[in-house]
Amino acid sequence: MKYMKKILGVFCCSMAVVLSLHLLGHEAFAAENSSSWRPMYDLIMRYINFGIIVFVIIKYGKTPIMNFLRGQKEKLAIEIKRLEDEKENVASQVKAMVKTIDESEERFEELKERIVDQGEKKKTEIIQAAQAHSELMIVDAKRRIESHFLQAKHDFRAELIDAAVDLALERFPKEMTPEDDEKFTREFLTSSATK
Repeated sequence: MKYMKKILGVFCCSMAVVLSLHLLGHEAFAAENSSSWRPMYDLIMRYINFGIIVFVIIKYGKTPIMNFLRGQKEKLAIEIKRLEDEKENVASQVKAMVKTIDESEERFEELKERIVDQGEKKKTEIIQAAQAHSELMIVDAKRRIESHFLQAKHDFRAELIDAAVDLALERFPKEMTPEDDEKFTREFLTSSATK
């Protein structure tokens, strides 16, 4: 605040001097037939005014301007530091994500290999079970074939015996004589008497 009052005071004084020179000096030095010194005088006064402004700014504004610039430098340094920290944080997160992705790819490959191995084992088990089942089916089919064959053989024998009996019954009465009939009757009676 102290510097601001000094700066304001010096600025006001310098503005008063500049304005008074312009307002009063113009009428004092004005002439209708002015010679070539007037443009030179204006140029010199501009340089003097510019020098006064530069002197005032350097003398009284140097410290506040430098303080302002230092403050801005510190703010920028803090902002740059914050952004660098944020950048490092994001970079570490990206590295962690890349590492996680790599690990998940490795886990995926391991899982894939494990699933393929389990599939191969399951395939082998299914093939073995199918082979065992087919062997059982073959044994069962052979047993059924043998059973059907024995049944067919038994049926054929029974039909053959029936056909033989029918043929015998058909031919036997024609070839049997009354003497044969009497002979069979005696044998039947003697065999039943002995029993």
